[in-house]
Amino acid sequence: MKSDWSVNTLDGHSVTLVTVDIRNPSPVDRRVRVSNCLDGPVMPPRRAGVPAPGWNENGFEGVVPAEGRRTLGYACPAPPRRLPVSVVDAGRTDDDGADAVDAVTDAVRELGDPRPPSDAVPMPGPTVDASEATEAESEKQTATVPPAVESWLTAVEDRIERGERLTDASVVSATDALDSEDCGDVSDLSRRVAADATALEAVAARAATLEERAAAVDVPVDALRRLP
Repeated sequence: MKSDWSVNTLDGHSVTLVTVDIRNPSPVDRRVRVSNCLDGPVMPPRRAGVPAPGWNENGFEGVVPAEGRRTLGYACPAPPRRLPVSVVDAGRTDDDGADAVDAVTDAVRELGDPRPPSDAVPMPGPTVDASEATEAESEKQTATVPPAVESWLTAVEDRIERGERLTDASVVSATDALDSEDCGDVSDLSRRVAADATALEAVAARAATLEERAAAVDVPVDALRRLP
């Protein structure tokens, strides 16, 4: 098994693009194991939001055809180094089921998400009087999020959207996203989104508790007005 690699960096972003060209001069198909050596997780090419066959966060494992070649590419949120990738000949192919696993994964990619859209599934619930529903709807329409909270949520949403674009991105689309958007440092974005998730969980728990307490409040306005 013979291989060559090359790396490219994105200006202004801590991301390295790695390309590996693998050649199999033998007359039989052979398995190859490609391991990332950079200080960061692999961002593999994706199909329908799922890593392409053979890929995981550490690298790639698959087959190079007899007397053929295979070119692979991935991104990594880390600076380049002298040896960015390791290529190991894992021996001749066999029928131990690994290819069958890849076939099942391919089928999942082709079929997509089997779940119906959430708005297409009727949800059971209590019968609500028409007047009560109208009043509740009116309250929802008049309710507003305080400006300070809205500003924070907007900033969080912006970071999450930028992270989502990179989460399911192929090498090419990740490059385009990083070049066309003000993503800043990818490692910093990852840390901030993780902190946002923790903060949102804490806020949601606190809001749920306060909502229950607010719903239980019943100030006796009329009785208090009659007090001398």
